[in-house]
Amino acid sequence: MLSDRNYMSPQGGNSEMAAGGVKAVFILIAVNVLCFLLTSGNPELFSTLAMTTGGMKNMALWQIVSAMFLHGGFSHLLFNMWGLYLFGTIVAPVLGARRFLILYFISGIGGNLLWMAFNWNSPAVLIGASGALFGIMLATAMLYPDKEFILIFLPVPMKTKTLVIVYAVIEVFSELSMQDNIAHLAHLGGFLAGYVYIKFLFGNNVPWDLFGFLIPGTKKSFTPPPGWTMQQQPQQQQGNDYEEHLRNPSQKVTQRELDQILDKISHAGINSLSENEMAILKKAREQMRKN
Repeated sequence: MLSDRNYMSPQGGNSEMAAGGVKAVFILIAVNVLCFLLTSGNPELFSTLAMTTGGMKNMALWQIVSAMFLHGGFSHLLFNMWGLYLFGTIVAPVLGARRFLILYFISGIGGNLLWMAFNWNSPAVLIGASGALFGIMLATAMLYPDKEFILIFLPVPMKTKTLVIVYAVIEVFSELSMQDNIAHLAHLGGFLAGYVYIKFLFGNNVPWDLFGFLIPGTKKSFTPPPGWTMQQQPQQQQGNDYEEHLRNPSQKVTQRELDQILDKISHAGINSLSENEMAILKKAREQMRKN
C-alpha cells in the first residue's frame, strides 16, 4: 500500500546531487538527438560509428560506445529517449550525475559486448541505446519496485518490478525465437550489467532484487546513498477513528484530525494518504464549503 512505503529525500546541499542527476538525463538525450541528426544524412559516418564484427576485428573499439548513440529511425530514437526520460528522471536523482552516467555506459557497453560475443561471425550491425535503457529500467525497479506505470498498449497500472520481469521474459523468448532483427541479447546484457552495478553500489540493501530468490538471506531494507535519508511515513496517531467518519457522515472532522492529515501530506505527499484519510480530507473540504 502507498501508506506503507518509504520515501527518500536529500539532505542539505545534496539536493544539488539530485539536480545534477536529472541534468545528466537531459544531456544524454541531447547527445542522442544530436548524433541522430548528424548521421541521418551521412551513411559513411553512420557505418563508422555502428558496431560490427568487422569493426571489432579491425580494432575499431570506439564502436562499442558510439553504437549506443545511433538509431535506425525517428521512432527508434523516440522510444528509447522516452524510456530514458521516464526511468532516468526517477533513478538519476538518487544516484547523482556521476553514478547515473556510469550506470548508463556500463549497461550499454555490457549489452553491446554480450551481443558481440554471440554474433562474432555475423554480418549484423548493432545500434541503439536499448542496452543502456534496460539497465536503467532494472535499476529503477530495484530502487522503486512499487512505483506504478500505465502502458499505452496495456492500460492497467503495473508496478516497476512487474514491468521489468515482463520485459525480461519477452526478451528471453524473443531471443530464442529469433524472428526479428532486434538485438535482444543487447537488452539482456544491459539488464545484467545494470544489475551488477546496482548490487555493487548497494549490496543486498535494495527494496527489490531480481535474483534475490537465489541469494539466501537477502535483505529487504534499503540503505540510501550518502547524503540521503529514508523517511518512514508518519503512523496514524491514536485517538482518531477514521472509520467512524465513514459510518457516520454527519460527524464533523475535528481540527486535530485535519491537521494530522495535512502534516502527513506535507511530510510524504498526498499519495501517502490511505483511502479512509482521503475520504476524510474530502469530507473536511465539503464541511468548510458549507461553513
